[in-house]
Amino acid sequence: MKTKLSFFTFFFLSIYSVFSQKIEKDTIASKYIYPFSLVDGQDLFTMKQTNQNYLSTYRLTARLLDQNPSKFDPIILASLSLLGLLVTHEEGHRSILTELEIGSISQPFSIFKGAAYVKGVTDETLINLRNTSLPNYIRLHTAGLEADYMITTKTESLIALEEDTFKNLEMDYYIHKLSLIGYYITAIIPKLSPELEEEQNELERDIVGHDIFGAVKNLYRPNIEFYRYTNYDDLTNDEIKFVKKVSYLSFLNLVNPIMLGKNNFKVNDNLRVNAGLGYTLAPFGGFIDENFWFIINDKIKIHSYLREFHNKENWFMGFGIKLFNYHLYNNKMLLNTEVHFWSQPENLSFTTSNSEFGYGGGLNLGYKIYNSISNNYGFYLNAGLSYKQKGFIPEYSSLDKKTQFDFGFSFAW
Repeated sequence: MKTKLSFFTFFFLSIYSVFSQKIEKDTIASKYIYPFSLVDGQDLFTMKQTNQNYLSTYRLTARLLDQNPSKFDPIILASLSLLGLLVTHEEGHRSILTELEIGSISQPFSIFKGAAYVKGVTDETLINLRNTSLPNYIRLHTAGLEADYMITTKTESLIALEEDTFKNLEMDYYIHKLSLIGYYITAIIPKLSPELEEEQNELERDIVGHDIFGAVKNLYRPNIEFYRYTNYDDLTNDEIKFVKKVSYLSFLNLVNPIMLGKNNFKVNDNLRVNAGLGYTLAPFGGFIDENFWFIINDKIKIHSYLREFHNKENWFMGFGIKLFNYHLYNNKMLLNTEVHFWSQPENLSFTTSNSEFGYGGGLNLGYKIYNSISNNYGFYLNAGLSYKQKGFIPEYSSLDKKTQFDFGFSFAW
Protein backbone atom coordinates (compact mmCIF):
# COMPACT_ATOMS: atom_id res chain seq x y z
CA MET A 1 0.00 0.00 0.00
CA LYS A 2 2.82 2.42 0.78
CA THR A 3 4.32 1.81 -2.68
CA LYS A 4 1.04 2.61 -4.45
CA LEU A 5 0.40 5.67 -2.31
CA SER A 6 3.88 7.07 -2.87
CA PHE A 7 3.53 6.57 -6.63
CA PHE A 8 0.35 8.61 -6.92
CA THR A 9 1.65 11.26 -4.52
CA PHE A 10 4.82 11.59 -6.56
CA PHE A 11 2.89 11.69 -9.83
CA PHE A 12 0.55 14.49 -8.81
CA LEU A 13 3.42 16.50 -7.33
CA SER A 14 5.18 16.13 -10.66
CA ILE A 15 2.12 17.32 -12.57
CA TYR A 16 1.76 20.25 -10.20
CA SER A 17 5.36 21.22 -10.83
CA VAL A 18 4.77 21.18 -14.59
CA PHE A 19 1.73 23.41 -14.30
CA SER A 20 3.38 25.83 -11.88
CA GLN A 21 6.52 26.56 -13.88
CA LYS A 22 7.08 28.63 -17.00
CA ILE A 23 7.30 26.40 -20.05
CA GLU A 24 8.60 27.41 -23.45
CA LYS A 25 6.10 27.29 -26.28
CA ASP A 26 6.11 24.38 -28.65
CA THR A 27 3.67 22.65 -30.96
CA ILE A 28 1.69 19.47 -30.34
CA ALA A 29 3.87 17.67 -32.88
CA SER A 30 6.98 18.27 -30.76
CA LYS A 31 5.38 17.22 -27.47
CA TYR A 32 6.29 14.03 -25.70
CA ILE A 33 3.50 11.71 -24.58
CA TYR A 34 3.52 10.26 -21.05
CA PRO A 35 0.90 7.47 -20.77
CA PHE A 36 -0.48 6.17 -17.48
CA SER A 37 -2.63 3.07 -17.10
CA LEU A 38 -5.50 3.00 -14.60
CA VAL A 39 -7.19 -0.23 -15.71
CA ASP A 40 -5.56 -3.16 -17.52
CA GLY A 41 -8.17 -5.87 -17.72
CA GLN A 42 -9.66 -6.82 -14.36
CA ASP A 43 -6.43 -6.76 -12.37
CA LEU A 44 -4.86 -3.85 -10.55
CA PHE A 45 -1.19 -3.34 -11.37
CA THR A 46 -0.38 -5.91 -14.02
CA MET A 47 3.17 -6.19 -15.33
CA LYS A 48 2.38 -4.00 -18.34
CA GLN A 49 0.62 -1.43 -16.17
CA THR A 50 3.40 -1.20 -13.58
CA ASN A 51 6.10 -0.94 -16.26
CA GLN A 52 4.27 1.80 -18.15
CA ASN A 53 3.44 3.86 -15.07
CA TYR A 54 6.97 3.61 -13.72
CA LEU A 55 8.57 4.56 -17.04
CA SER A 56 6.31 7.61 -17.50
CA THR A 57 7.01 8.70 -13.92
CA TYR A 58 10.76 8.40 -14.47
CA ARG A 59 10.57 10.31 -17.76
CA LEU A 60 8.64 13.16 -16.18
CA THR A 61 11.07 13.31 -13.28
CA ALA A 62 14.09 13.45 -15.58
CA ARG A 63 12.51 16.22 -17.63
CA LEU A 64 11.49 18.24 -14.58
CA LEU A 65 14.99 18.03 -13.17
CA ASP A 66 16.38 19.13 -16.52
CA GLN A 67 14.40 22.38 -16.22
CA ASN A 68 16.60 23.45 -13.31
CA PRO A 69 19.74 21.28 -13.40
CA SER A 70 21.79 20.65 -10.29
CA LYS A 71 24.75 18.47 -9.34
CA PHE A 72 22.39 16.21 -7.41
CA ASP A 73 20.32 15.24 -10.47
CA PRO A 74 22.33 12.07 -11.31
CA ILE A 75 21.98 10.88 -7.72
CA ILE A 76 18.24 11.50 -7.72
CA LEU A 77 17.75 9.73 -11.06
CA ALA A 78 19.97 6.79 -10.15
CA SER A 79 18.12 6.36 -6.85
CA LEU A 80 14.72 6.51 -8.55
CA SER A 81 15.86 4.04 -11.22
CA LEU A 82 17.25 1.55 -8.71
CA LEU A 83 14.11 1.70 -6.58
CA GLY A 84 11.98 1.44 -9.71
CA LEU A 85 13.96 -1.59 -10.83
CA LEU A 86 13.19 -3.35 -7.55
CA VAL A 87 9.49 -2.52 -7.77
CA THR A 88 8.96 -3.49 -11.42
CA HIS A 89 10.99 -6.70 -11.13
CA GLU A 90 9.07 -7.95 -8.09
CA GLU A 91 5.75 -6.73 -9.47
CA GLY A 92 6.51 -8.79 -12.56
CA HIS A 93 6.59 -11.90 -10.35
CA ARG A 94 3.55 -10.87 -8.32
CA SER A 95 1.43 -10.05 -11.38
CA ILE A 96 1.52 -13.68 -12.52
CA LEU A 97 -0.02 -14.76 -9.21
CA THR A 98 -2.64 -12.00 -9.43
CA GLU A 99 -3.64 -13.14 -12.91
CA LEU A 100 -4.08 -16.65 -11.48
CA GLU A 101 -6.13 -15.27 -8.56
CA ILE A 102 -3.47 -16.21 -6.02
CA GLY A 103 -2.88 -13.65 -3.29
CA SER A 104 0.69 -12.57 -2.48
CA ILE A 105 2.69 -9.71 -1.00
CA SER A 106 5.38 -7.88 -2.93
CA GLN A 107 8.25 -6.60 -0.77
CA PRO A 108 10.85 -5.16 -3.18
CA PHE A 109 12.56 -3.05 -0.53
CA SER A 110 13.45 -6.12 1.51
CA ILE A 111 16.49 -6.11 -0.82
CA PHE A 112 18.14 -3.93 1.83
CA LYS A 113 18.01 -6.99 4.09
CA GLY A 114 19.65 -9.17 1.46
CA ALA A 115 17.00 -10.13 -1.14
CA ALA A 116 13.78 -8.72 -2.62
CA TYR A 117 10.78 -10.98 -1.98
CA VAL A 118 7.30 -11.79 -3.13
CA LYS A 119 5.86 -13.84 -0.29
CA GLY A 120 2.66 -14.89 1.45
CA VAL A 121 2.09 -18.04 -0.66
CA THR A 122 1.94 -21.55 0.77
CA ASP A 123 3.97 -24.50 -0.53
CA GLU A 124 0.74 -26.34 -1.27
CA THR A 125 -0.43 -23.54 -3.56
CA LEU A 126 2.84 -23.53 -5.48
CA ILE A 127 2.92 -27.32 -5.75
CA ASN A 128 -0.61 -27.29 -7.15
CA LEU A 129 0.39 -24.63 -9.69
CA ARG A 130 3.44 -26.62 -10.77
CA ASN A 131 1.38 -29.80 -11.15
CA THR A 132 -1.55 -28.23 -13.03
CA SER A 133 0.02 -25.40 -15.04
CA LEU A 134 3.77 -25.80 -15.46
CA PRO A 135 4.15 -22.90 -17.99
CA ASN A 136 2.60 -20.47 -15.50
CA TYR A 137 4.79 -21.87 -12.73
CA ILE A 138 7.91 -21.39 -14.87
CA ARG A 139 6.77 -17.88 -15.79
CA LEU A 140 6.42 -17.16 -12.09
CA HIS A 141 10.22 -17.53 -12.02
CA THR A 142 11.02 -15.67 -15.25
CA ALA A 143 8.51 -12.79 -14.99
CA GLY A 144 10.89 -10.48 -13.11
CA LEU A 145 13.45 -10.72 -15.91
CA GLU A 146 10.61 -10.38 -18.42
CA ALA A 147 9.62 -7.09 -16.79
CA ASP A 148 13.23 -5.85 -16.86
CA TYR A 149 13.53 -6.80 -20.53
CA MET A 150 10.31 -5.09 -21.55
CA ILE A 151 11.24 -1.83 -19.82
CA THR A 152 14.52 -1.71 -21.75
CA THR A 153 12.67 -2.49 -25.00
CA LYS A 154 10.09 0.25 -24.32
CA THR A 155 12.93 2.65 -23.58
CA GLU A 156 14.68 1.76 -26.82
CA SER A 157 11.45 2.43 -28.72
CA LEU A 158 11.08 5.84 -27.07
CA ILE A 159 14.65 6.79 -27.98
CA ALA A 160 14.78 5.30 -31.50
CA LEU A 161 11.39 6.78 -32.44
CA GLU A 162 12.30 10.18 -30.92
CA GLU A 163 9.46 9.99 -28.42
CA ASP A 164 11.99 11.01 -25.78
CA THR A 165 15.69 11.86 -25.62
CA PHE A 166 18.62 9.63 -24.80
CA LYS A 167 19.74 12.26 -22.30
CA ASN A 168 16.53 11.93 -20.28
CA LEU A 169 16.49 8.13 -20.34
CA GLU A 170 20.21 7.34 -20.24
CA MET A 171 20.48 6.62 -16.50
CA ASP A 172 17.44 4.37 -16.30
CA TYR A 173 18.28 2.62 -19.57
CA TYR A 174 21.77 1.63 -18.47
CA ILE A 175 20.65 0.56 -15.00
CA HIS A 176 17.87 -1.68 -16.33
CA LYS A 177 19.95 -3.04 -19.20
CA LEU A 178 22.99 -3.87 -17.06
CA SER A 179 20.82 -5.26 -14.26
CA LEU A 180 19.13 -7.62 -16.72
CA ILE A 181 22.45 -8.91 -18.05
CA GLY A 182 23.92 -8.88 -14.54
CA TYR A 183 21.27 -11.29 -13.28
CA TYR A 184 22.25 -13.74 -16.02
CA ILE A 185 25.92 -13.28 -15.09
CA THR A 186 25.10 -14.47 -11.56
CA ALA A 187 24.07 -17.75 -13.19
CA ILE A 188 27.45 -18.05 -14.96
CA ILE A 189 29.38 -17.01 -11.85
CA PRO A 190 27.42 -18.58 -8.96
CA LYS A 191 29.56 -16.90 -6.30
CA LEU A 192 27.86 -13.62 -7.26
CA SER A 193 24.52 -15.06 -6.19
CA PRO A 194 23.76 -15.59 -2.49
CA GLU A 195 22.78 -19.09 -1.40
CA LEU A 196 19.38 -18.69 0.24
CA GLU A 197 18.02 -20.94 2.96
CA GLU A 198 14.28 -21.37 3.17
CA GLU A 199 12.67 -19.59 6.09
CA GLN A 200 10.98 -21.78 8.69
CA ASN A 201 7.64 -20.06 8.10
CA GLU A 202 6.60 -20.88 4.52
CA LEU A 203 4.62 -17.63 4.26
CA GLU A 204 7.87 -15.71 4.82
CA ARG A 205 9.64 -17.43 1.92
CA ASP A 206 10.15 -15.84 -1.47
CA ILE A 207 7.99 -17.57 -4.07
CA VAL A 208 10.88 -18.76 -6.27
CA GLY A 209 14.38 -17.87 -5.04
CA HIS A 210 16.95 -17.49 -7.85
CA ASP A 211 14.88 -16.86 -10.99
CA ILE A 212 17.11 -18.65 -13.51
CA PHE A 213 18.18 -21.64 -11.41
CA GLY A 214 14.59 -22.29 -10.30
CA ALA A 215 13.14 -21.97 -13.80
CA VAL A 216 15.67 -24.33 -15.39
CA LYS A 217 15.46 -26.94 -12.61
CA ASN A 218 11.67 -27.11 -12.95
CA LEU A 219 11.78 -27.17 -16.75
CA TYR A 220 14.01 -30.24 -16.64
CA ARG A 221 12.57 -31.93 -13.53
CA PRO A 222 9.00 -30.76 -12.92
CA ASN A 223 8.13 -33.84 -10.87
CA ILE A 224 10.93 -33.86 -8.29
CA GLU A 225 10.30 -33.27 -4.61
CA PHE A 226 9.23 -29.64 -4.18
CA TYR A 227 11.48 -26.94 -2.74
CA ARG A 228 11.65 -23.26 -3.58
CA TYR A 229 15.24 -22.05 -3.34
CA THR A 230 17.39 -23.61 -6.04
CA ASN A 231 21.15 -23.06 -5.78
CA TYR A 232 23.80 -23.79 -8.39
CA ASP A 233 24.86 -27.00 -6.64
CA ASP A 234 21.29 -28.33 -6.94
CA LEU A 235 21.48 -28.39 -10.76
CA THR A 236 22.34 -31.39 -12.91
CA ASN A 237 25.00 -31.22 -15.63
CA ASP A 238 22.37 -30.81 -18.36
CA GLU A 239 20.69 -28.04 -16.40
CA ILE A 240 24.00 -26.23 -15.90
CA LYS A 241 24.63 -26.39 -19.67
CA PHE A 242 21.22 -24.85 -20.33
CA VAL A 243 21.79 -22.16 -17.67
CA LYS A 244 25.06 -21.22 -19.37
CA LYS A 245 23.40 -21.24 -22.80
CA VAL A 246 20.67 -18.76 -21.83
CA SER A 247 23.10 -16.65 -19.83
CA TYR A 248 25.48 -16.23 -22.77
CA LEU A 249 22.52 -15.45 -25.03
CA SER A 250 21.67 -12.57 -22.68
CA PHE A 251 24.74 -10.70 -23.99
CA LEU A 252 22.76 -10.14 -27.19
CA ASN A 253 21.05 -7.36 -25.24
CA LEU A 254 24.23 -5.32 -25.65
CA VAL A 255 23.91 -5.29 -29.46
CA ASN A 256 22.16 -1.96 -29.98
CA PRO A 257 23.47 1.43 -31.21
CA ILE A 258 21.46 3.07 -28.42
CA MET A 259 23.98 1.61 -25.96
CA LEU A 260 26.43 4.10 -27.51
CA GLY A 261 23.92 6.94 -27.43
CA LYS A 262 22.86 6.71 -31.09
CA ASN A 263 19.07 7.05 -31.37
CA ASN A 264 18.69 6.30 -35.12
CA PHE A 265 20.22 6.63 -38.57
CA LYS A 266 18.98 8.93 -41.33
CA VAL A 267 18.38 7.09 -44.60
CA ASN A 268 16.87 10.08 -46.41
CA ASP A 269 14.68 13.09 -45.63
CA ASN A 270 11.67 10.82 -45.17
CA LEU A 271 13.13 7.86 -43.30
CA ARG A 272 15.12 7.27 -40.11
CA VAL A 273 15.85 3.75 -38.80
CA ASN A 274 17.50 1.79 -36.02
CA ALA A 275 17.86 -1.88 -35.07
CA GLY A 276 19.01 -4.00 -32.13
CA LEU A 277 18.94 -7.44 -30.53
CA GLY A 278 17.44 -8.73 -27.30
CA TYR A 279 17.05 -11.92 -25.28
CA THR A 280 15.35 -13.20 -22.15
CA LEU A 281 13.63 -16.29 -20.74
CA ALA A 282 10.11 -17.47 -21.57
CA PRO A 283 7.74 -19.96 -19.86
CA PHE A 284 9.05 -22.78 -22.07
CA GLY A 285 12.65 -21.66 -22.63
CA GLY A 286 13.54 -18.26 -24.06
CA PHE A 287 13.44 -15.99 -27.11
CA ILE A 288 15.68 -13.78 -29.25
CA ASP A 289 14.37 -10.53 -30.71
CA GLU A 290 15.61 -8.64 -33.75
CA ASN A 291 14.05 -5.21 -33.21
CA PHE A 292 13.60 -2.61 -35.96
CA TRP A 293 12.43 0.99 -35.61
CA PHE A 294 11.25 3.28 -38.41
CA ILE A 295 10.26 6.96 -38.52
CA ILE A 296 8.50 7.72 -41.81
CA ASN A 297 7.80 11.33 -42.84
CA ASP A 298 8.17 12.39 -39.18
CA LYS A 299 4.62 11.10 -38.54
CA ILE A 300 4.54 7.32 -38.77
CA LYS A 301 6.57 5.70 -35.99
CA ILE A 302 6.86 1.92 -36.03
CA HIS A 303 8.53 -0.73 -33.91
CA SER A 304 8.65 -4.16 -35.55
CA TYR A 305 10.39 -7.34 -34.53
CA LEU A 306 11.33 -10.83 -35.65
CA ARG A 307 11.34 -13.31 -32.76
CA GLU A 308 12.88 -16.76 -32.41
CA PHE A 309 11.42 -18.74 -29.50
CA HIS A 310 13.25 -21.79 -28.21
CA ASN A 311 12.57 -24.60 -25.80
CA LYS A 312 15.05 -27.34 -24.89
CA GLU A 313 16.21 -28.17 -28.41
CA ASN A 314 13.80 -26.60 -30.93
CA TRP A 315 13.24 -23.14 -32.40
CA PHE A 316 9.95 -21.43 -33.39
CA MET A 317 9.31 -18.16 -35.28
CA GLY A 318 7.25 -15.09 -34.45
CA PHE A 319 6.94 -11.46 -35.52
CA GLY A 320 5.00 -8.33 -34.71
CA ILE A 321 4.56 -4.63 -35.38
CA LYS A 322 3.45 -1.63 -33.33
CA LEU A 323 2.37 1.87 -34.37
CA PHE A 324 3.32 4.58 -31.83
CA ASN A 325 1.39 7.76 -31.04
CA TYR A 326 -0.12 8.48 -34.44
CA HIS A 327 -2.00 11.79 -34.36
CA LEU A 328 -5.47 11.98 -35.94
CA TYR A 329 -8.06 14.68 -36.58
CA ASN A 330 -5.85 17.72 -36.13
CA ASN A 331 -4.18 16.17 -33.07
CA LYS A 332 -7.48 15.60 -31.28
CA MET A 333 -6.91 11.84 -31.19
CA LEU A 334 -3.94 9.63 -30.53
CA LEU A 335 -3.69 6.09 -31.94
CA ASN A 336 -1.51 3.21 -30.72
CA THR A 337 -1.98 -0.24 -32.17
CA GLU A 338 -0.06 -3.52 -32.34
CA VAL A 339 -0.31 -7.04 -33.76
CA HIS A 340 1.65 -10.21 -32.92
CA PHE A 341 1.94 -13.56 -34.69
CA TRP A 342 3.79 -16.61 -33.45
CA SER A 343 4.58 -20.26 -33.72
CA GLN A 344 5.29 -21.61 -30.23
CA PRO A 345 5.79 -25.06 -28.68
CA GLU A 346 2.58 -27.02 -28.44
CA ASN A 347 1.05 -26.50 -24.98
CA LEU A 348 4.07 -24.28 -24.23
CA SER A 349 6.09 -27.45 -23.65
CA PHE A 350 9.83 -27.43 -22.94
CA THR A 351 10.47 -30.70 -24.78
CA THR A 352 8.15 -30.90 -27.79
CA SER A 353 9.09 -30.22 -31.39
CA ASN A 354 5.43 -29.69 -32.34
CA SER A 355 4.27 -26.11 -32.77
CA GLU A 356 1.06 -24.10 -32.45
CA PHE A 357 0.25 -20.93 -34.38
CA GLY A 358 -1.28 -17.96 -32.60
CA TYR A 359 -1.91 -14.26 -32.86
CA GLY A 360 -2.91 -11.31 -30.76
CA GLY A 361 -3.03 -7.55 -30.77
CA GLY A 362 -4.52 -4.42 -29.36
CA LEU A 363 -5.77 -0.97 -30.19
CA ASN A 364 -5.67 2.07 -27.91
CA LEU A 365 -7.27 5.40 -28.78
CA GLY A 366 -6.70 8.64 -26.90
CA TYR A 367 -9.02 11.65 -27.06
CA LYS A 368 -7.76 15.06 -26.05
CA ILE A 369 -9.92 16.49 -23.28
CA TYR A 370 -7.77 19.49 -22.43
CA ASN A 371 -5.19 21.68 -24.10
CA SER A 372 -3.61 24.71 -22.43
CA ILE A 373 -4.26 28.15 -23.89
CA SER A 374 -0.56 28.47 -24.64
CA ASN A 375 -0.59 24.98 -26.21
CA ASN A 376 2.27 23.89 -23.94
CA TYR A 377 0.59 20.80 -22.53
CA GLY A 378 -2.56 18.72 -22.83
CA PHE A 379 -4.40 15.67 -21.51
CA TYR A 380 -5.81 12.66 -23.33
CA LEU A 381 -8.20 10.04 -22.03
CA ASN A 382 -7.20 6.63 -23.38
CA ALA A 383 -9.29 3.51 -23.91
CA GLY A 384 -8.28 0.30 -25.61
CA LEU A 385 -9.14 -3.28 -26.36
CA SER A 386 -6.76 -6.22 -26.72
CA TYR A 387 -7.14 -9.86 -27.69
CA LYS A 388 -4.79 -12.82 -27.75
CA GLN A 389 -5.03 -16.49 -28.45
CA LYS A 390 -3.49 -19.05 -26.14
CA GLY A 391 0.25 -18.42 -26.05
CA PHE A 392 2.96 -16.20 -24.65
CA ILE A 393 3.36 -12.51 -25.46
CA PRO A 394 5.90 -10.72 -23.26
CA GLU A 395 4.23 -8.42 -20.71
CA TYR A 396 0.71 -9.70 -21.50
CA SER A 397 -0.78 -10.93 -18.24
CA SER A 398 -2.24 -14.26 -19.34
CA LEU A 399 -0.98 -17.33 -21.21
CA ASP A 400 -4.57 -18.27 -22.03
CA LYS A 401 -6.90 -16.90 -24.68
CA LYS A 402 -8.07 -13.53 -23.43
CA THR A 403 -9.92 -10.36 -24.41
CA GLN A 404 -9.57 -7.35 -22.16
CA PHE A 405 -10.32 -3.64 -21.86
CA ASP A 406 -7.83 -1.03 -20.74
CA PHE A 407 -8.27 2.58 -19.66
CA GLY A 408 -5.99 5.41 -18.66
CA PHE A 409 -4.76 8.87 -19.60
CA SER A 410 -1.80 10.52 -21.28
CA PHE A 411 -0.08 13.75 -20.44
CA ALA A 412 1.33 15.66 -23.43
CA TRP A 413 4.15 18.08 -22.73
